[in-house]
This record gives sequence, C-alpha cells and structure tokens, in this order.
Amino acid sequence: MYNATFNSAAWRNAIVVLILIIGSLLDISSSHSEVFRGDVARVTDGDTIIVVLADDIRLKVRLMGIDTPELDQPYGAAARDYLNQLILGQTVTCRCMKKDRYKRWVCQVIFEDMDVNWMLVRDGFAWWYRQYKREQSAEDRVRYADAERKAKDQQIGLWSDDSSVPPWDWRRQR
Repeated sequence: MYNATFNSAAWRNAIVVLILIIGSLLDISSSHSEVFRGDVARVTDGDTIIVVLADDIRLKVRLMGIDTPELDQPYGAAARDYLNQLILGQTVTCRCMKKDRYKRWVCQVIFEDMDVNWMLVRDGFAWWYRQYKREQSAEDRVRYADAERKAKDQQIGLWSDDSSVPPWDWRRQR
C-alpha cells in the first residue's frame, strides 16, 4: 500500500542531504586553491608583493603563513629588502587559498621550486603566523615551526634582538 507520509518524509530527508552535499561542495570550491604565475613588479613590504600576470593584470599578493615586521618596526626594511633581492623582477608561482579583507590574494609564493614564505621564516625575517596555521598543510606547519625554532635558536635576523615585537602586537600597540 502507498504511504504518502513516508514518501514525503523520505523525499524531505533526501532533499536535506542533497542540500548539505551541495553546500559542502560550494564551501570547498570557495576555499580551493587558485594558482597563477607572474612577474614580481613590486615588493610593498616583507610580506606583500605585486605580481603582474601575462595579460598585464596586476594582483596584490599577501604571503601566507608568515608575518614580517612593519616597515617602521626594527627589521621591517630588512625583510622588504631581502624579499626585493630574492624575487623582484622574477617569475613566481602563487598558490593562493583566499582573498583577505583588503582584497589581496593570500598565497604561498614559489620561486625556482623554493617556498619564499618559508625562506623568510628560516632566514629570520618573519614570524610563522600561527593564527592562520589551519590554512597551511600539516607538512608546512611542521616546516614553518621548525624553521622558526632554528632561526630563534641560532639568533638569526630579528631573533638576534631579544626585544623583537611580533608585528601583530606592534600593530595593536599603535
């Protein structure tokens, strides 16, 4: 015998499941990686660059997973200068997770198979930005934490100054 109530409930459940599946797929697609290649036209500071794509589109890119000192902070100009020497005028690959509230792409920047973001941490020009660690792969979280610990232990760059203030604290103080 046909039971309309059962069928109606079954359809309702199926629709709810379908909506949940579609919703999760949309969520995944909005947080998926965007990858592009371009030339670094400008280094704004130690963790922000301007990349020009082949079709002459200019994109502002924020380096993911790190935070460098502000320009008016000790080591801020040094971080910018290091990044300038490393990638200005070079072609980089940007693996981006999202856009931030300033409409910048938040990316892992790769130059000649090297993770530029990680290099800044390793060489004492940046803090690993733990607040955003969930945006990184598990492997990158380990690599960045290890790089920061080694730079700190060896007192490299900003770690040579016991009074270095993380940029997030520096910004809050201002």
